[in-house]
Amino acid sequence: MAKIRIKDIAEQAGVSVGTVDRVLHNRGEVAEETKNKILEIAKVNNYQPNLIARALTSKKRCVFASLLPTPTEEDIFWKRPLVGISEAAAELEQFHLKVENFFFEHYNEQDFIKQTEAILELNPSGVVFSPILSKESSEFCQKLDQRGIPYVFIESKLDKSNYLAYVGSDGFHGGRVAANLVDFGVPENGDILIINLAKNLENVLHLNQRTQGFLSYFMDKGKNQGLKISIEIPKSDPEIIQEKLDSVLKKNKNIKAIFITGSKVYKIAKYLISNELSNIILVGFDPIEQNIKYLNQGTINFLIGQHPYQQGFKAVRKLFEYVLLNNELTKDEFLPVDIINQESIKLYEA
Repeated sequence: MAKIRIKDIAEQAGVSVGTVDRVLHNRGEVAEETKNKILEIAKVNNYQPNLIARALTSKKRCVFASLLPTPTEEDIFWKRPLVGISEAAAELEQFHLKVENFFFEHYNEQDFIKQTEAILELNPSGVVFSPILSKESSEFCQKLDQRGIPYVFIESKLDKSNYLAYVGSDGFHGGRVAANLVDFGVPENGDILIINLAKNLENVLHLNQRTQGFLSYFMDKGKNQGLKISIEIPKSDPEIIQEKLDSVLKKNKNIKAIFITGSKVYKIAKYLISNELSNIILVGFDPIEQNIKYLNQGTINFLIGQHPYQQGFKAVRKLFEYVLLNNELTKDEFLPVDIINQESIKLYEA
């Protein structure tokens, strides 16, 4: 059956194309009898409006907001989702869409709150953000809900919130993948060190999920029987890392592998090199420039990639499809994780 057009509806109803357009797009006054006749013809023929064309011709401006950690040399990972967000916004600019970017100091609760208040003052049509700080993110979600502002998560998600969609990897599964990689190389009785480079760890959602996934693997199928030692390093200054790891390795001389739950794997690689510890397996996340250097040198054994560019790009597209096109969305779009070593990095785009 051929798709019915506005012109066809106009001919069947005996009215002009302009009258049909006003009814279907709810613009201008049309007699009630004529309006009902047009709507009935459209319904019977399963008329589907060209929503993209409607969005193109609409004069209404739409503003989204994004909230990410500031992409610094320390937190270079966040440059990639920001590029994805920016490129999606550029593609959708023809639809009168703009994305305002907001940034907060990584793991700084007060700065996060300050930026969420600025976003609420902007009153955008949608928000893209990563709920890294569980407590503060939950409070922000509640305020967005009260205003009816849809939000899309990237990197991690708060399951108990009313989020519109999530784009990213499964943090728990990512931890299990890391554990599987470590399990292949570590001796059965070797101890494993888990390092969280973050302060106030209990409030950092994605690192907790990865740690839980990592430990769960060894609880139900891992062959390694060694100790699993977990530490938190609140700052990534070389002196603090040196002090913390010196203390741990002095007390635990059987550590044969280290798992970093975040992207600053290179910080630990530098420590291992400076202390001539070449027999420890090192696994962590994200093929950022600093990590690739030590992967190529052989100090880092594996990196787990999470497609941060796609997270940012797809999140903006999902808001666009929901807000401007009224499309129904798949709530969770889990992106695959990539296992990257010295050989595969040659084919991998960071």
